[in-house]
Amino acid sequence: MPSSWIVKTEPSTYSFDDLARQKTAVWDGVKNNLALKHLRQMKPGDRVLVYHTGDEKAVVGVAEATSEAAAKAGKVEGQ
Repeated sequence: MPSSWIVKTEPSTYSFDDLARQKTAVWDGVKNNLALKHLRQMKPGDRVLVYHTGDEKAVVGVAEATSEAAAKAGKVEGQ
């Protein structure tokens, strides 16, 4: 059974619209150890809720993990 996760991003840096336009992205630049642990637990097919920080403060889209995480990143695909 797929898991569900939430990832957050500053929309002025990388927005859900960017992900939707590019179709896939490597979720890198994460420095928080707990967040990195969770990224590494993502499996292909897992549901990923994309949360915008800043003024918006809302889940703005749903994506899907498309691969196991690399040592320093997780890959997600926009829908």
